[in-house]
Amino acid sequence: MNSRCPGKGSRPANMLWFAAVFLILACQFSATSAESGAPVPPEKFSDDYYKVYGTPDLTVSLDSYRLYQGEKSSLFLTVANRGRVTSFQVNEEPGANMREEIIAAQKEQELEKLRTTAQDVSVRLRAENESAIDITRSVAYPGNIREGQTSARLEFPIEAYQNAAPGQYRIYADLNYTYQRDVSVKGDEDRPESPDVFYWYQPLSQTVPLILTVQKHSLAEFAIMNTTPQTLSAGSEDNVVKIAIKNVGSEAAKDLVARLRPESGIYVAVDESPIPVLEPGEEALLIYKLDVSKDAVPGKRYRLTVNFEFSDRFREDLTDWDNAYLSIEQDGISRSAAWSLFLFLLIAALIIAVKNRDKITGKIKGRS
Repeated sequence: MNSRCPGKGSRPANMLWFAAVFLILACQFSATSAESGAPVPPEKFSDDYYKVYGTPDLTVSLDSYRLYQGEKSSLFLTVANRGRVTSFQVNEEPGANMREEIIAAQKEQELEKLRTTAQDVSVRLRAENESAIDITRSVAYPGNIREGQTSARLEFPIEAYQNAAPGQYRIYADLNYTYQRDVSVKGDEDRPESPDVFYWYQPLSQTVPLILTVQKHSLAEFAIMNTTPQTLSAGSEDNVVKIAIKNVGSEAAKDLVARLRPESGIYVAVDESPIPVLEPGEEALLIYKLDVSKDAVPGKRYRLTVNFEFSDRFREDLTDWDNAYLSIEQDGISRSAAWSLFLFLLIAALIIAVKNRDKITGKIKGRS
């Protein structure tokens, strides 16, 4: 009997000990949650002082919605928060003579105003047609955006490929952020000035479609019509080459300068052909002087890139380009070889003639 008494007597003590440990752990959890904003079970917010409704609402705008074919540029984007508090509800009034509750209610009311702040915002741009548009750096982090606030300008390097057809292209801005869904403040009579604060955060995301317009650099557009002559000889110099161009666009080109950049093996002595104005449908003749390397390959077509620099009524410093082609004559080397062979045969014939003359002269002297 006596041996069973200690077991019966120790049961309440064990229960008290477990209860004490539980309370200590609970206090530590509450203090940690209050200080760090760690996740808190939703039941913590069922009996707070206020209920506030509303969320952040982010909008996106671009400085420019226009890109040019074959041009690397940047999109500058801003994010604005148009979120607002839609309703404010009082759950429980603080006790009239409870100082810790009055302070806790005041702090909770102040913190509830942050519900519409978008926190840790990230913006990711993506193109619907990646074969036409390349977004070089697609993610930016504007940070926290309060209600009514607009972020700093975010830069996204971008390129519309040269083969992107003029027209409209859709891109998307994926926005990810968190917001303060609820906050609860619990007063403590032992430290009324430092109540416990519990936060409930929730992630949100939005996708905003944007339309970009890809355009040509200008409505002035150039095409090479023909090249004269179409062949040159290896090793030749000061060849006058004429390239006919036409403005096949619908806009006049002004202050047009056409610089020639040939493939290695052909060299330009004069590489500018300035034209004051080239109207739509109008043709012009570009005249250059070219030298050809003696090592140029016979029969090969050499590319001559014509770089156009011009302006129109909307923009300056515009550029365009097109290619012309020249071939190296096949018989350039054979003519030299034939000439060398002719000289060789001529000299050989002279030598033979001299020898024959000596033989004939000797025979005549012998007869006499």
